[in-house]
Amino acid sequence: MEALIEQNLGNPLILAALLFLATFVMEEVAIFVGAGLAASGEMTSGLALASLIGGMIVSDWCLYGMGALAGRSRLVAGWVPQDKLDQGRLLLGRSTFMAGLLARIVPWLLFPVFVASGFLGVGFRRFALVNTAIAVVYIPAIFYGAFGIYAALISWLGNWAWLAGAMVLILLLWAVRVAARRYLPETDASDR
Repeated sequence: MEALIEQNLGNPLILAALLFLATFVMEEVAIFVGAGLAASGEMTSGLALASLIGGMIVSDWCLYGMGALAGRSRLVAGWVPQDKLDQGRLLLGRSTFMAGLLARIVPWLLFPVFVASGFLGVGFRRFALVNTAIAVVYIPAIFYGAFGIYAALISWLGNWAWLAGAMVLILLLWAVRVAARRYLPETDASDR
């Protein structure tokens, strides 16, 4: 993806399409890359935000759709006991907003929550409205925070700002991994 972005610097529409597609792979990284591109003047912040928000909403809908398709399969639905399905439906039906918010904030929770929403039959309209509302607030908040950091780095470091931004992102991902190891219990092979 990095090579594609480098090849298309100076073409904001192609960069916007690449950002849209990047949200399907790793949303937070796409936000940081979009903020960096906007801060460096390669594209406008409005275009970057529009492609990021659009990509995230469509990718959310695709995850929901995957779950909904799996939920229609008797074979797949048979793997989970009916009482657990009912319990999940009740939980996600009551707290769609909180589930969507937590899925955005907690790393790697988005995929299982959104697929489960489709699998358990949370209404698509409700799912789409809640997650669109969350995305419209969450993405600009993260984007403009990263934009400010990149703008400061660019004015301070010039062309080296991308390297500094990448190092900050790597440090952030490392810190999340360390925190997860420390606070989340490890599963023992004998527990399986």
